Amino acid sequence: MSKINIVAGIELDPNRPTTLTYHQLFQWVIWQFPVRRQKGFCGAVRPPEADQRWIPAIIQSDSKRVQVYAHVGETFPTPETAVEYFNTSNKAK
Repeated sequence: MSKINIVAGIELDPNRPTTLTYHQLFQWVIWQFPVRRQKGFCGAVRPPEADQRWIPAIIQSDSKRVQVYAHVGETFPTPETAVEYFNTSNKAK
C-alpha cells in the first residue's frame, strides 16, 4: 500500500484520482482553458508556487469539484501537455 502524498498542503492519493473541492484548491492554479469531455473538463492544476509543474485533472464545474490525477506519477511543464495525458491514456472519455 502506497502512502498518501502531500503536495502544497493537500493530500493526494497515490493510487487513484483525488477528488477535491474548489475550496480545497483555493490557492492552487486551475488552468482556465480546459477541454470539454463527457465527464467534465479535461484540464490541469498546479500548486501555487511558481516553480511547480502541472498535474492532469478533470474539472467538474457543476459540482465545483476537481479530480486531481497525481497518481499518474508524472507532472508536466505546461497545462496543455498535462491534458495530453487524457488523450494518450484514454482515461477521460
